[in-house]
Amino acid sequence: MPAPSSDRAPDAPAPRYAPPRVRRAVIALAAALTVAGVGGGALLPYLTIEHPLWLLATSADGRNIVLATPRLDAVTLALVAVPRRALGMLATFGLGWLYGDATRAWSARRLPRLSRLIELLERMFARYPRAALVLWPTYTTSALAGARGAPWRQFVPWMLVGQLVYVWACVEIGAALAGWTTRVVAWVSPHLLEATLASLGAAALYQLVAWRKRRTRAAG
Repeated sequence: MPAPSSDRAPDAPAPRYAPPRVRRAVIALAAALTVAGVGGGALLPYLTIEHPLWLLATSADGRNIVLATPRLDAVTLALVAVPRRALGMLATFGLGWLYGDATRAWSARRLPRLSRLIELLERMFARYPRAALVLWPTYTTSALAGARGAPWRQFVPWMLVGQLVYVWACVEIGAALAGWTTRVVAWVSPHLLEATLASLGAAALYQLVAWRKRRTRAAG
């Protein structure tokens, strides 16, 4: 009887072992944060004007921090944005640890250009891991840290320093752009319902296009 077929290439490594509870927790955290981020982006006009703290709680990316800066004091903003970003980095670190090798093998087959970029980033991270977490505090860096098996006790403190630096830099940019963003908010406020509906429609269209691309890529 022939063995069941598999989409995974023979040389592609399997995901690293982790206790089922840990694996489920990492995937659930990543999924919850992704859903929250999509929802926050879809409701961007409403949350920016009416509930800037909720905007940061759903997605504390640079754009949202800049938009929320004129409406919040820096301490309150940091108390929400830094933990939210740290949760995202922890989830990405966990996914990188679980699936980093398998993802690299898949990208080498399907996305050779992306694979070369990942190799370049890995070499940079291998030489300067702590500096990378502080000076390049992105999800990609956290995923690389997980994929390389960095001890989480070393990852967490440097990741937190990097997120503090990131939020501080975004607050400074937000303060510099406060006059412009305040005028934009004042212009959108009378049309808040229409702007929110347009944002929801754009988010739905984006998700539809992304879903179709994923199906096309999987079929190919």
